[in-house]
Amino acid sequence: PIVLLGAAVVGYWLAGTSLRPVEGIMDEVEAISDGRSLHRRLAVPISGDEMARLALTVNGMLARLEKSFDSLHRFTADASHELKTPLMVLRAGVERALVHPGVPAEILQSLDETLAQINQMSEMVENLLTLARADEGRAPLAVEECDLRDLIGDVAETAGMLGESAGISVTSGMPATALPMAVDRHRVREMLLNLVTNAIKYTPPGGTVGLTLAKEDGSVVFTVADSGIGIAPGDLPHIFDRFWRADPARSRTGERPGTGLGLAITKWIAEAHGGSITVQSRAGRGTVFTVRLPREARAKARAATAEPVSGTV
Repeated sequence: PIVLLGAAVVGYWLAGTSLRPVEGIMDEVEAISDGRSLHRRLAVPISGDEMARLALTVNGMLARLEKSFDSLHRFTADASHELKTPLMVLRAGVERALVHPGVPAEILQSLDETLAQINQMSEMVENLLTLARADEGRAPLAVEECDLRDLIGDVAETAGMLGESAGISVTSGMPATALPMAVDRHRVREMLLNLVTNAIKYTPPGGTVGLTLAKEDGSVVFTVADSGIGIAPGDLPHIFDRFWRADPARSRTGERPGTGLGLAITKWIAEAHGGSITVQSRAGRGTVFTVRLPREARAKARAATAEPVSGTV
C-alpha cells in the first residue's frame, strides 16, 4: 500500500509538472483572445519539444488572425472614408431639390424620405469610421477639464426637448458643487445623448427618463434610467455588439431602427476614458445604463501624442 501511495503521489506530481507548460499556453491564449491583443505572441521554449512546436503553431495562427483583422479594419476605414464624399453630394442635391419652386407634393415627400435615408447612412459611415480608428488606436480623445454638471445640464436640455415631443418626462440630478474632470467633452456628450435617445425611443408616452451624475469611490457615475419596455433577457448580452438592433416593433413608435452602432460607440467612449458601462433591465419595467469613469484622467496621456480626431484616415 505504501508503495502504491508513493507511486500515485509521484505520478500526480509528474502529471502536474508535464501539464504546467500547457496551462501556461492556455492562460496566454485566453489573454490574447479578447481580439485586442493579437500582436502578442507565446514564448517558445528552447527545448524544441512538443511544447515548442505547439507554441510555434499557435503563434503562426495568431499572425494570420492579426493580418486578417488588420485587413478588415483597413477595409472598413477605407470604405467609410470613400463613402463620405458621395453621400455629401447626394445630400446637397436632395436639399437643393427640396427648396426648388414648383416641386409636386408627392415628390417632396419622396425627397424627404430620401434625405432621411441619406442622413442615416451618413451617420453609420461616421460611426464606422470612428470605430475603425478606435480599433487601430487612431481615435484619440481631445481631453480638457470641464465641470461635468455643465455637461449633464446640456444633455438634459436636449433630452428634455426630445422627450417633450414624445410625451415623456425627462429629469436630471447632479451634485450641488462643481465636479471638474478631464474628459473629451464632445465624446462624453455623444455617449450620454446616445443613451438618453435610446431611452426615449423605447419608453411609451407618459413614461419617464432620468439622467443623473454622482461621485462614488474615486469615480464619477452617470446613470440613464427609463420606465420603458425594457430589454429582453436574450438580447442583453448583445446590445453592445456592432450592428445589433432591437426589433423595431419594440420601439415606442415602431419607427425605423438606427444604425446598430450607437451603443458600440458608447461602450468605446466609456472604455477610452478608462471606465466601464453596464446595463440592467427587466422586460416591461425599464432599463438602467450605468457608466463609471475614474476621476484620474487616464486618457490624457493617450491623447497628448496622438493625432486629432478630425484627422483623415
